[in-house]
Amino acid sequence: MSQSKVTQQHIADALNLSRNTVSKALNNDPDMRDDTKRRIMKKAVELGYTKFHQLEAAEGVISANRIVSLLTHSDYMGNHYWSSFIKGLNTTLKEAGYSLAMTIVDMEEEREQKLPSLFVQQRPAGVIMIGPFLREYYELIERSGIASMFIDTYADFNFGMLGSDIMLVDNAHSVYALTQQLIARGHKKIGFVGDIGSCLSYRERWEGFNRALSEARLSVNESWCIINSMKRHYFNEEELSAAYSRMEDKPTAFVCVNDNIAVDFMQIVKASGMRVPEDISITGFDNIAESVLVHPAITTVHVPKEELGMRAGEQIVWRIDHPHRPKELIRIGVEVEWRDSVHSLI
Repeated sequence: MSQSKVTQQHIADALNLSRNTVSKALNNDPDMRDDTKRRIMKKAVELGYTKFHQLEAAEGVISANRIVSLLTHSDYMGNHYWSSFIKGLNTTLKEAGYSLAMTIVDMEEEREQKLPSLFVQQRPAGVIMIGPFLREYYELIERSGIASMFIDTYADFNFGMLGSDIMLVDNAHSVYALTQQLIARGHKKIGFVGDIGSCLSYRERWEGFNRALSEARLSVNESWCIINSMKRHYFNEEELSAAYSRMEDKPTAFVCVNDNIAVDFMQIVKASGMRVPEDISITGFDNIAESVLVHPAITTVHVPKEELGMRAGEQIVWRIDHPHRPKELIRIGVEVEWRDSVHSLI
């Protein structure tokens, strides 16, 4: 059922109760049995009703606690980038007396805009989201009234929409500076590789790339780019290989949206008989371990992942204590790491 259409009457009908009983439960009537309240609130969440910010704390239902829920998708579990982030996040939360609860949101829950079952069993004090979600799911979390923080967000976000704290690294300027240096090293035919519709960070990196070319009076040639504006799409190796093979005229350098893409793309370029970096230079973003394990090591943008997690922990603790203060956009500084995957043409 659509979130915008869910009413207390829908909940009452689903449980064969009166609307008055549902209203009492959702307003934490002290005379109502706790097991009845739990049953009503569980059904409310299942149907997509999220106006729990109207509730006072109720023992065993929604209580003040020291839990911060980290929402993500299953494919982000075990990711080395996020493992370092979580290490820093957990360190900061423990120091502040909070516990971190990992919560996996499956695709069906996301599409149907259902809050995780944990939120029914024990409402968390705060929520941090990592990995790209649909715009509607970010908005669902904001409507829940729980202190929230998004590490990155949807690609078409603009800052007039700021309803929660958002943390980003310096995406646009770092890729702008990296692309400028490629141009200064003689590269005039430069392509971009990445899903620019997946999240705001990727879109900002694309914008930084465009700005550098524009200032150098070079045109962005999309026939040299492998880009996709679809939501939740992420290029796999087969798609990258097919797109690269269709390029009749190959650029001399590619700026990849992250290191995972850069590592896969390097193998594709080499398999085609081209040399890296002598024929084609390749850059990435994130500075994951794989970027230095491949040959040649990939020029990338170093993101301080553990420190990013620590800063996220500091912010969510502050937000829990200051729910009504203006929402904030936080930027974390990054640095370009020049390695052997880039060749100078001059």
